[in-house]
Amino acid sequence: MKTNTNQEDKVIENLRKCPRFNWCSINVCPLDLETNLRSKLPGEKDCPFAIKKRAKGQKGIKLLAPLYVLKVIPESNIKMLNNGNLKRWHGLHKKDGNK
Repeated sequence: MKTNTNQEDKVIENLRKCPRFNWCSINVCPLDLETNLRSKLPGEKDCPFAIKKRAKGQKGIKLLAPLYVLKVIPESNIKMLNNGNLKRWHGLHKKDGNK
């Protein structure tokens, strides 16, 4: 069975742009170019950039993604973002002349 290593390389390259990449274990990531192929694991937490509202135990988690991360989130995944990041994503893409 032949795998599409070129696409896998693109996915990994995009995921590596996240500052949390080296220690993150979230299965469904907004930076993943193939999120539609993934499913959330039982008990798995959401990406901090996608958390809609902080829980008591998440006080130290930053909810705003760095701009360089927002620039590489595919349009197909923006529905995952929290409202603050979603607004910032749209603002970035308007400035860049993208969709």
